[in-house]
Amino acid sequence: MSQLESLADRAVDTLAAVRAMCEGVSNEHPERQTIRDMKQIAENMIDEALRQARHLTFIAQTLSETMRKNEAAQAEPAPKEAP
Repeated sequence: MSQLESLADRAVDTLAAVRAMCEGVSNEHPERQTIRDMKQIAENMIDEALRQARHLTFIAQTLSETMRKNEAAQAEPAPKEAP
């Protein structure tokens, strides 16, 4: 039975694979520019995915803080009016 890799394991494996994309591809290889372009695209995709994921963490944190403030405000008794 195979064990499922964690997100961190997959990230490390992917980053290592992207880093290795140009290994062994010298300036004499006709495919060098295509592989370098593919590596750059892969790096850009990873970078953008990380930025978006981090942005979502900020949004989630702000949402939780706002909801706790709203809950606390609703739990406070309403001020009594003076007679």
